[in-house]
Amino acid sequence: MKDFEKQMTQYWMKEFPSVWSFLGSPEEAGKIPTEHKDQIHFLNEKGTVLIEQFLESSKMTKGFPFKPFNDYFKRIEDFRITENCDTEIKEWLYNKGIPFSKYVFIDYDRSGHALMLTWKMILKYWEGIFFAEDLLVFDSALQWGLFYYHGDQLWFGSEVIFKPKAEAQRTIEMNEILKSLSNANKGYEA
Repeated sequence: MKDFEKQMTQYWMKEFPSVWSFLGSPEEAGKIPTEHKDQIHFLNEKGTVLIEQFLESSKMTKGFPFKPFNDYFKRIEDFRITENCDTEIKEWLYNKGIPFSKYVFIDYDRSGHALMLTWKMILKYWEGIFFAEDLLVFDSALQWGLFYYHGDQLWFGSEVIFKPKAEAQRTIEMNEILKSLSNANKGYEA
């Protein structure tokens, strides 16, 4: 885990939410294998707000939902979700080359929480994740993003467009967020 991911572990909820999530009902979520539970972490309210601020400062989400990754990534691929596309979508996601053990984030789930989970769990539970709400899956380095639009459309962006002035501002904002995480780890209010 990178520093950002390590710092975000302090916002993990001890239990899955007692409301519907991408895992289904609370009862269904409770029945998933322990191996999967160990790789899926809902973030508490403060962690969810930090993820929202992190994304906002990145400028990655400018143009959503109709022009995802507008002016952020050079390369954008799309995938249309259809009935019985389980094999095709898993292959499409697998071919992104992201290690199964890599922790990634989901900005929002129908439970009202952001999540930190492994890429393997994205492939395993894609049907629940890419279901009703628009959402973004991304890595902490912001080197790629996977946007789901509730009309059954996915976009995967990669190859960040470098703009010096925008990058300088983004770096300042991101450092402030990282500083607040570091202070929270020291026992201060973030």
